[in-house]
Amino acid sequence: TTNQGIGLAWAWMTLGTGAPFNAPAKDPNYTYKDAIILLSDGLNTQNRWYSNASQIDARQKILCDNAKAAGITIYTIHVNTGQPPDPVSQVLQYCASGSDKFFLITSASQTVAAFNSIGTSLSRLRVAK
Repeated sequence: TTNQGIGLAWAWMTLGTGAPFNAPAKDPNYTYKDAIILLSDGLNTQNRWYSNASQIDARQKILCDNAKAAGITIYTIHVNTGQPPDPVSQVLQYCASGSDKFFLITSASQTVAAFNSIGTSLSRLRVAK
């Protein structure tokens, strides 16, 4: 079974200073770019409340909206190597903070390229006044 939303929720908690992860406080003199990379090998199939993909996806969309509203950039990767492959995950496309932040991987060799692209995006120098 696949439950993307729980992974996203836990990832969001790692960005905070509260329990259970207790990340260090952020320096007020620095501008941070919080980001989550959500990687899934399939479509949502079950969570603790539902076994209907549309209900699970609807809950995940709310979570994605809230995370993005909190200033978090979300990158999503759909690893789709099955035979036949799953349909492309609509919820992962929705959750990505832009079309350039959604990656569809159909072979293991594409993994490095996706993470290199994300790393380059996160490390772009930004000059601000």
